Amino acid sequence: MIRPVVCLLSLSLAGTVSCRADEAVAPAHLEQTIAALKHMPDADSLAAAGLLALSDHPDQSLPLIERAIAAAPMRADLIWLQAEVCLKEGSCDPAPIENRLRVADPANAAGWVGALVRANASGDEKAMDAALEALGREDRFDIYWTTLISRLSQAAAQVHKMSAQEAAVTIIGYLAAAPIPGYEVASKDCKAERLKRIEVNAACRGVARAFQNGDTYLTEMIGVAIAKRVWPEQSTEWKAAAAERRVYDYRSKLWLTLDVADNAHAEQYLMLCAKYRREQDLWSALIAAAGKDANPPDE
Repeated sequence: MIRPVVCLLSLSLAGTVSCRADEAVAPAHLEQTIAALKHMPDADSLAAAGLLALSDHPDQSLPLIERAIAAAPMRADLIWLQAEVCLKEGSCDPAPIENRLRVADPANAAGWVGALVRANASGDEKAMDAALEALGREDRFDIYWTTLISRLSQAAAQVHKMSAQEAAVTIIGYLAAAPIPGYEVASKDCKAERLKRIEVNAACRGVARAFQNGDTYLTEMIGVAIAKRVWPEQSTEWKAAAAERRVYDYRSKLWLTLDVADNAHAEQYLMLCAKYRREQDLWSALIAAAGKDANPPDE
């Protein structure tokens, strides 16, 4: 059986660990948490209620998140969450939500990934190229992973129906169950024959850079894979991508040797999530706190 906090952390780092959110906490505690959060006035509590309602009360999920955004209209993390829930439920049009994300966080390429997905689905080559170019112009690709984990887990824990460990595991489980934001489509559009077109290769170099600057390891590793296709092997960019992959491989293996399965470590994890925008920096801090070197030895 996977230990709760190891499951929590491995979801974000390796992207391959299976962990059911609805198994993280007793159903009665989950229902009590949702009921308490729904009556709170702050954006984080309402957003947490909306996220946790996805399994058993999907009709309540989007209305609760809409209330959260009404309380904090320019919170880009909540707008992103709304877009993700919209896609998962299939009950609304995500395009206007994505437009609001571009306004709230104009440097975030994630605001364009929905347009890329839809262009691919329709087979519209011109729209596909335009969306890819727009995505590649931005600085980074953020899904507000550590921000949402920190804020929503703390909100869930503060109604005292579950521990910090239970809240963190449950919130991460629900966030991880949201649709992967167009990674497969972006990767597919930046490979093979398409890269022979100069303008596509240039756009994909921008996409690689944005993904490599993203706020999760999963995003960064997609960027690394794209970068190694669009840059020559002896280039500075290719070598930097290879170095990023080496750090990831080292840290992911090291983490599995650490024992962090208790409530105190969950609280430390949430505290560091609040401090660091990027999961990569969070992991470096967690490994250092465990007395290990977060960087691989020199080759």
